[in-house]
Amino acid sequence: RTLENAGCHVTYGLVGLKTHAKLSLAVREEEDGLRTYYHVGTGNYNAKTATLYTDFGLYGCQPELAADLMDVFNFLTGYSRQTVYRKILVAPVNMRQRFLDLIDTEAAHALAGRPARLIIQMNGLDDQQLVQKLYEASQAGVQCDLIVRGNCRLRPGLPGISDNIRVLSVIGRFLEHPRI
Repeated sequence: RTLENAGCHVTYGLVGLKTHAKLSLAVREEEDGLRTYYHVGTGNYNAKTATLYTDFGLYGCQPELAADLMDVFNFLTGYSRQTVYRKILVAPVNMRQRFLDLIDTEAAHALAGRPARLIIQMNGLDDQQLVQKLYEASQAGVQCDLIVRGNCRLRPGLPGISDNIRVLSVIGRFLEHPRI
């Protein structure tokens, strides 16, 4: 509310689409023209919880990344139906496919006899396509370590299916919050 009261345009996302983005943009006129500054973070912009969690943030003004983030804001406000991004992964647009491709790459390494390992940190794993792809990677010989904060639909350690998958969860007093 403080940001809105100061004149900032605050976007909460599209109805029916869970929005978990932690982004801010500032466009500033400088001597050489307009420059867009951005902040991408893992935590909420909430003063009450800021002292409870450790979060990471990226602050910068690289034009290509700034353009992508501007496109995300336009998507979230309903001004565009952006489907192509230059540098970033955005669900539901391109994130799942990129993750599937990365898992396939590791499986190909394993099948070729090269070292292959996945270490994935996430809030939850409910996507059945990703679960299936991780099972396939395990069967190909990829060592998979999943650090999952919440729900996990994957069953690790199943003979012939998920022998090479280990799932870790940090909960309770030491709840793990930062994500990269």
